[in-house]
Amino acid sequence: MTATPGATATSALTCPICAAPSAVEHRLEDFTLCRCSECDHCFTDMNSIDRAEQYEANYFEEEHRNWFLHPDLDLYEKLTRIILAHKPNAAILDVGCGNGNLLRYLRSRGRDLSLTGIDIAPNEPTARIEYLRGNFGEHKFDRRFDVLVSLAVIEHIPNVGLFAERLSEFCEPGGLVITMTVDERSLIYGAARALHRTGYSVPLKRLYSKHHLNHFTHHSLKRLLERQDLRTIQVLRHNTPIAAVDTPKTSRLSRLILKTGVWGAFQIGSLTGRTMLQTIISEKPNSRS
Repeated sequence: MTATPGATATSALTCPICAAPSAVEHRLEDFTLCRCSECDHCFTDMNSIDRAEQYEANYFEEEHRNWFLHPDLDLYEKLTRIILAHKPNAAILDVGCGNGNLLRYLRSRGRDLSLTGIDIAPNEPTARIEYLRGNFGEHKFDRRFDVLVSLAVIEHIPNVGLFAERLSEFCEPGGLVITMTVDERSLIYGAARALHRTGYSVPLKRLYSKHHLNHFTHHSLKRLLERQDLRTIQVLRHNTPIAAVDTPKTSRLSRLILKTGVWGAFQIGSLTGRTMLQTIISEKPNSRS
């Protein structure tokens, strides 16, 4: 894996968030990363990869086993309180619902909630949860929802403008859109870039993986959503549970060292407000002003 330190070469690409000119940040082994000169958004040059990721069903088991085995129950609880306060009988769509962890948690907390999930991976039929198999960007919905939730999905999407547009389109006026993704200006991302410059590239490879096509800052995510008339009303800054961190298949000692470093970055990030993850709660106005 090789990389150029910093954005040094002009790219023909424009930013997917604000359409400003971008520059090449890193030329990696499998793809090229660019950074916007205006909004600081970091994204993959889609022309630099062999093919778009297909996300077969085994992707979740192979790449994010710990993520699904150890769901973020603290985040789930916070989102549940926000949703129930908004509308106790809300119709909810979980976009990219994975194995349905969040939907099952919501089912246990709100008996009047109407729960739907969509994902390209199949899910077993579950009482009081409707699972749709398909691509959110292409699925023909016959209704709108009071709340749309998207956890750790938008970073995988090549056309984030269309994704945000559909989140707004299928949200009822006055409804909520909840979007969680990484924060590329978090402490752990900064540490990974610094370690890479010293020759240790494992953290950089994990964070800037070929699966993640967009690396949002707080400002670039907020800007994307607000362009679709989704007004930010609350921001949650948090880290994933340490047990949910997926590490590369190396020696046990290497994994222990890596997890210890991640734990330390999480602690300092929490104290400084530079957490790895961000969740933006947006509201779609009842009418355009």
